Amino acid sequence: MFMDAEIEILGPMAVRCAGTVHHLHSAQARVAFARLVLAGPEGVTRHELADVVWPGALPPTWASALRTLVSRLRAFVGPLQAEPTNPLVKRGGRYVLALGENVLVDVEEATRSVAAAHEALNAGDVATADRLATRAADRLRSPFLAEYEGDWAAGQRERLTECLITALEIGSRAAMGSGDHGRAALLAEEATARAPERESAHRCLMAVREAMGNRGEALRAYQRLRRYLAEELGVDPSPETEAAYLTLLGPSAGVVPSGGPAVGHRPVPFVGRRHEMATLAGAWARAARGRRQFVLVTGESGIGKTRLLREAGATMAAEGGLLLVGRCDEGTMVPYQPLVEALDGYVAASPDDPLDAVRPAARGPLRMLLPSLGGPCPPGELPEQPILFAALTRLLLAAANERPCAVLIDDAHWADPQTVALLRHLLRTTADARLCFVVAARNDLPTSAQRRVRADLDEAMLPFEHAGDGTEVALGGLDLASTRALVRESGTGTDSDAADADPVRRVHARSGGNPFMLLEMLRHRAGPDAVPPAVARLVAAKQAAIGQDAARLLQVAAVTGSSVTFDAVAGAAGLDVLAALDALEALLKVGILTEVTAADSQHPDRPTIYEFRHDVVRQAVDEQMSAARRRHITSRQRTMPGPRTDTDHRLSRTGSERP
Repeated sequence: MFMDAEIEILGPMAVRCAGTVHHLHSAQARVAFARLVLAGPEGVTRHELADVVWPGALPPTWASALRTLVSRLRAFVGPLQAEPTNPLVKRGGRYVLALGENVLVDVEEATRSVAAAHEALNAGDVATADRLATRAADRLRSPFLAEYEGDWAAGQRERLTECLITALEIGSRAAMGSGDHGRAALLAEEATARAPERESAHRCLMAVREAMGNRGEALRAYQRLRRYLAEELGVDPSPETEAAYLTLLGPSAGVVPSGGPAVGHRPVPFVGRRHEMATLAGAWARAARGRRQFVLVTGESGIGKTRLLREAGATMAAEGGLLLVGRCDEGTMVPYQPLVEALDGYVAASPDDPLDAVRPAARGPLRMLLPSLGGPCPPGELPEQPILFAALTRLLLAAANERPCAVLIDDAHWADPQTVALLRHLLRTTADARLCFVVAARNDLPTSAQRRVRADLDEAMLPFEHAGDGTEVALGGLDLASTRALVRESGTGTDSDAADADPVRRVHARSGGNPFMLLEMLRHRAGPDAVPPAVARLVAAKQAAIGQDAARLLQVAAVTGSSVTFDAVAGAAGLDVLAALDALEALLKVGILTEVTAADSQHPDRPTIYEFRHDVVRQAVDEQMSAARRRHITSRQRTMPGPRTDTDHRLSRTGSERP
């Protein structure tokens, strides 16, 4: 019997025993050793072993060569045994390698982990399933005898690849069950890339994308599978896959294993927003009666625009609506991306040919633009804009003729002018259709291009508001009651001490009720008073985009305190009045500062007070500064006359301390 040992067949073959790593340097010895290890107590005949070592024609002297090879293997395993008897024996005409229970084989451990992960997933224990599937996938990604050909090695590689794909699928579903949709998507994408013909992997990816609110991407996953099966295998997707993609037209289910997510890893609940949901419900009801609606959802980053679209869309779909979902990506080169994405999702999921419902003249342009119909062709080869717009309008009207449609466009602040023009055309030419356009865009936009898009959307809204067919839903921070519900239902703990009886209230105040910020603060291991890395990155990105003068004024304000006056920060920033005013207005536009008090007729001499919308942002800016810069700012502020607010205790710091 072997001593306690680990046999690694995957990747560089090795045997780890008694703190020493042993290697086989001959390729023939490695494949023979792998064959004997995986044969187990049944062993292999000499002909079976020879066929593995020499997968083509056997050499004339194969018998003697095999005996020599077996002798080398006996010499290799001899020092690893705990007993005098060599574990490689010939029994009943078969070579047997007796390993014993104290020997771990990586291939066998990986396959056992996959089976156990599957059982855990079925039992609803997503944490255990995730852990076991991750461990198995990490092992199985290593190649099996990559340098060796032959039917047996190829068969083993195929079996282990299947096992790896299963591990990736289980890991993806377990991650989705625990609310980690990003990792779930990565695992599902890896599974489809490794096995493009595996329908269960594509169904897994479809489920993840739908759970993330990216229904258009889920439909494109189906489209890629359908095209692959048709072109490579000449078959259609299975009924199970067809049923999965058709359900994408219904509400977002947020699919999780039957047992639900693991405790401590719950998906983020949807709390508050009753007024906003009621506004969207009213718009949807009017659209369903044949009165096209336009809803513009605005708010700062992390405030919950995407989640609101997803929840509203789920309600609309549950009431029989057809969801057409698209999103704008920063710097995309795809023409008319979000609306093409939305309509392409409809085309991909339609059981019948949707072009049958549009005029023949519109079919050609649609085929040139929609991926599911063979497009898109290069932008320079697309038909002229009026022809494209007319074709897309007819397709959208055909969809709305079937049932009420909700067109959900996320991240519209990244839209290019052509996309905005198409959106305005669709809004203008579908007045009597059962359509509800819901468009989400940030209102804390640092660049002029983004602000121009927002201005175009506001301009597009004007006639709809005047006619009673449009409204803006401006999302603010969650109130304290909703924050408490979010913390309670998400299972997010807080680190508090005796001096702090209400940490949730403190985090709510510091985050301004921004769901992204407050959850990051509560989850951060250093405690809710620290700046989470994700928030620090967000603040750094904003600083980089607002310009040098605004960034300088922001640094001075951060050192000054949570509330500041213009005079207190402008002089210390070393800016002239006009430059400082421009910088201040930039900070107001991106939502970092907000005006809270100002002079009026009763108090003409009262200074205007500006506050940080989120104190955690002020802290992040302050912590990202060097001690030298902080000392310089405090030194200049001591010489500045006039009211400051919230500065006295701050200016007493040495400059090397942080709040």
